[in-house]
Amino acid sequence: MVLSKCAKGMGLVIMVLGLAGFLFGCGSVVQEQKKESTATQVPSAPPIGAKKLDRPDARYYDFEDVKIPNELTMDSKKSRVFQTPSLVAGVLAFDGYVEVNSIVSFFKDSMTKDNWQLKGYFKLPPKTVLLFEKKNKRCVITIEESMINTRAEVWVIPTQDGS
Repeated sequence: MVLSKCAKGMGLVIMVLGLAGFLFGCGSVVQEQKKESTATQVPSAPPIGAKKLDRPDARYYDFEDVKIPNELTMDSKKSRVFQTPSLVAGVLAFDGYVEVNSIVSFFKDSMTKDNWQLKGYFKLPPKTVLLFEKKNKRCVITIEESMINTRAEVWVIPTQDGS
């Protein structure tokens, strides 16, 4: 009788572990299939809010000199932009499943090409903050990685010459 209860308990543990292994194994297969299907898809029209497209891997939104990688999707509920004829300022929030170092490299490269100067950056895991400047404005980009996604915020603020 004691052996029978122990055998049933052990059988239940093996069944639960087998089911968990099956589910996690299927998840990685689905992820691989998603990667393959997205790699073979033809790029579609830019999302609403995207302005110009000069690279297949990036686009501009409200800030005409800050490119955003296509892997990030704008969160319009957390984005705020103030615009006048002479300036555009505010914050754009983005989410995606992208490795932080990849996004950091992207922004360092693309911002330099758009005539921004990197003034500094720091890493305070899980956050990375990039500081850029150009004539009459500054840009602060925060990137935060969590277990389920990566969040980026792009802040652009006007400045006066010499400040």
